[in-house]
Amino acid sequence: MRIITKTVPADFNLFLFSCTHWGSTFTHVSGWEQLVDQMNSEYAGLRANRNFGVHHGDIIEGKLIDDPHFAITGSDPGGILPQIELSQQKLWPIRKKLVTLLIGNHEWKLRKFGDIGGVIATHLGVPYGTFACKIHYLYKSGGLLLKQFAIHGKKQVGSVVGDIIQRRSNMRVQLKRHLMHEASDCILMSKGHTHKLLLVPPTQELYLTDSGTKIQQHLTSANPTDEYIHPDLRWYVNVGAFYRKYATELLNYDLMDPMNSVRSSYVEMGEYPPAELGYAVALIRGGNVVDVKLEVAE
Repeated sequence: MRIITKTVPADFNLFLFSCTHWGSTFTHVSGWEQLVDQMNSEYAGLRANRNFGVHHGDIIEGKLIDDPHFAITGSDPGGILPQIELSQQKLWPIRKKLVTLLIGNHEWKLRKFGDIGGVIATHLGVPYGTFACKIHYLYKSGGLLLKQFAIHGKKQVGSVVGDIIQRRSNMRVQLKRHLMHEASDCILMSKGHTHKLLLVPPTQELYLTDSGTKIQQHLTSANPTDEYIHPDLRWYVNVGAFYRKYATELLNYDLMDPMNSVRSSYVEMGEYPPAELGYAVALIRGGNVVDVKLEVAE
């Protein structure tokens, strides 16, 4: 884990994303282009120079021929070096906005070839966050605005109960449990890996006191610079993905043109349920997180 510092204005937008899997033929390219366009444009009332981002890993697909999920039609370009080059090209337009870039399990499993995340981050001139990091967002004066804990993640988030309300609630509880003990001084906690787009906002609880003559009601609250922030008062985000379940071509098969033919992903073959593709955007105003928007990639 690494501690990273970033000087920011009191009002800014923080784009949180993961699992681009560059080199996979199932990467949602137009969804990525949507994110890049938003980061380089006015967003939520702030100019583009107030937009920053954190990549939570699984930058490349990185599947070698002996990988159980490898398929000739699943990788384009094939080979690790071309995928690294492609990822650098795709990240280049937002490189100056990236607070940090993490690795995921797809980069980690290739560690015998070197530190792929470190290579990509160094090429882009972006601080390398390793697998997990804490980010201290600072005022220009050096004072602390808030802290974020970011990790690619290893644990999955899922539920098989019948009712959709309970299913979603179970997944949010799992997300919170995965992150809550990682860093107790971070108002914003985020992870990738699961390919799910989930948000658990702070939950304030009512409590009562007295003034000596009457009962008074209050809601629990936290300051983003507190040394300890109660788990119920933090923001937890699962930041989504850009990996499609199905290929673009759904009708035709041509043995001599397999890359433009129908084909199946491991998500399809594994009978995984569909998930919204996209990313999250934390809105920081006055030095505190006031909202997190979940952006579905069209």
